[in-house]
Amino acid sequence: MDVVLPRTRAKQERSIRTRALLLAAAGEVFAEHGYAATTLKTIYERTGSTKGRLYHHFDSKADLAIALLTEQVPMAIVPPQESKIQELIDTGFHFVDLMLNNSLIRGSVRLSTDGGLPQEINAAPTFHQWAQHVEQVLTQAHKSGQMLPSATPSEVAKTLIGSFVGIQLMSKATDDRTSLPVRLSELWKVTLPGIAAPGMLLGLDIEPDRLTRLKLTTPLI
Repeated sequence: MDVVLPRTRAKQERSIRTRALLLAAAGEVFAEHGYAATTLKTIYERTGSTKGRLYHHFDSKADLAIALLTEQVPMAIVPPQESKIQELIDTGFHFVDLMLNNSLIRGSVRLSTDGGLPQEINAAPTFHQWAQHVEQVLTQAHKSGQMLPSATPSEVAKTLIGSFVGIQLMSKATDDRTSLPVRLSELWKVTLPGIAAPGMLLGLDIEPDRLTRLKLTTPLI
């Protein structure tokens, strides 16, 4: 087994921290100004870093944007639960919390709905990744009898993702997402009767403050 010397380990840890700070700063700037109006100088100056350090981690502004989009789904997914429907609900509320409190995710979400991205940046894989994850969870729910037999996991997944994008855009435009937990709770209230098996409905927690009852750690970057 290779031995990592303390000096090497410290250098690696500094590199990881620097990359995280650059991603957080990029998220802030992209969220504030959009892709086209963002400059690399604004990003590295916001961290107190240098151009050289930024280019050590990222080749370009597009590379930074792609990194943010890539982080979106893995950061939002919650640990597996016995109730797959509740697991999906909790993923939604966790994602809302990240949008409200995590600069990386705010930037990633702005990029995923930004119509002015250059050709080399494709937001579609992020939506495909969401669809794949949601369909996977729903398929498990379907197999275990937690879903209505008539509900098709792939169709439900695409409908939920499209609906979520819609309510978050409306909430962003009207009140800077402060109402988003309530809007998500309302979305679940309307959609769950057509998804969850009747025996599951009463046990599901869809209240706007659901996140306060979860044992999740939201990274504040």
